Amino acid sequence: MRAEQSEARQAHLRGAIAIVGAGNWGSSLAAGVASAGMALREVVVRRAKDRRRRFGTTSVVLIGQARLDAEVIWICVPDGEIGGVAAQIAERRGDLRGQLVVHSSGALTIEALEAAQRAGAAVGSVAPVFSFPTREPVGLGGVLFAVEASSERVRRKLNSLVRSLGGTPLRVDLASKVMYHAAATMASPLMVSAVHAGVEMARHAGLEQSDAEAVVGVLAMSTLRNYFEKGSERSFSGAFARGDAGTVELHLRALLKHPRLHKVYLELARHAVGALTVQNRVELERVLGEP
Repeated sequence: MRAEQSEARQAHLRGAIAIVGAGNWGSSLAAGVASAGMALREVVVRRAKDRRRRFGTTSVVLIGQARLDAEVIWICVPDGEIGGVAAQIAERRGDLRGQLVVHSSGALTIEALEAAQRAGAAVGSVAPVFSFPTREPVGLGGVLFAVEASSERVRRKLNSLVRSLGGTPLRVDLASKVMYHAAATMASPLMVSAVHAGVEMARHAGLEQSDAEAVVGVLAMSTLRNYFEKGSERSFSGAFARGDAGTVELHLRALLKHPRLHKVYLELARHAVGALTVQNRVELERVLGEP
């Protein structure tokens, strides 16, 4: 009888997904699961006001009333809350054997899911290499997903799940995960910061906002396109590439009136001189000073 109950339980769980968290990423994931034709069992929220949200015909429930009866329980909450949510799931569900609990942090490892693992769950992490700035769903076709797993069997399962969503799995191991996330942060939110700093500089030059964005935008977009099509050697140009230390010194003097922007420019300039091909390196290093 017990074996029959276990088989029935596994049959009920098989293929179903429950999403915990309905923020920017959770909203896109819910839409992606639905569009892929997978069974979205429930969307679990932690605030009463979020119960008003709609994901087709899928139930939206508070975590205290969630059934969590799905093969995959996918946690989509801020990094600092993942461990606590995993503990709530373990307490709510009790026995998580036969279930897979996943989080989507690009920085935290599967160790954040320790409570779920102690309750019998297999655990993994599937982090989208993409930006989700609002709750408006973003299509997942072609998106890279960094996958970390507690075993090769779980990794195969997660890779298959990613492909079903239209994405491409990328293997990331525990030891290197934080550095991977630092790179991803540099490529997206800190890229926005660098572009924003450029627009600020253009505004300080007297340009209107729209003109400042136009100048920075055309340069930034063409440079990124050149970098990924032609590589760093054929996309790096301007004062640093030609070793024009006098021009760089003029930039730094002008930026002294704006200390925050001065620091941003200086650190990026030091990286450029240290990592990329420049002319007149010694003189550029003198102008930039000691790091």
